[in-house]
Amino acid sequence: MFSARRFLGLITAALLTSAGAATAGDLIYQPINPGFGGFSDNFGYLIGTAQIQNQHLPESEGGGGGGGAPDINFPPIVIDLGGVGTPAAPAPQSANSTGSN
Repeated sequence: MFSARRFLGLITAALLTSAGAATAGDLIYQPINPGFGGFSDNFGYLIGTAQIQNQHLPESEGGGGGGGAPDINFPPIVIDLGGVGTPAAPAPQSANSTGSN
């Protein structure tokens, strides 16, 4: 049924497949960033690489980030409650009601 050459090819393929599976191991996560538990000596390398890749250049004129706190002046807030919660205005006194004739 099978020729010797075909049988030898199947045996070779099976051996190569099983040898590859035998050398495979578990993958172990090892963080690189020291902020996430990686090796602390990687910090200088990582920050240097980040600075090289930085595309944000500082503006030469003006720009944000300076000058102190911003001046924020909001207008007074007036809420009309229809007279609820406001003191009543005193009634005007007439000249005759003071008791002098």
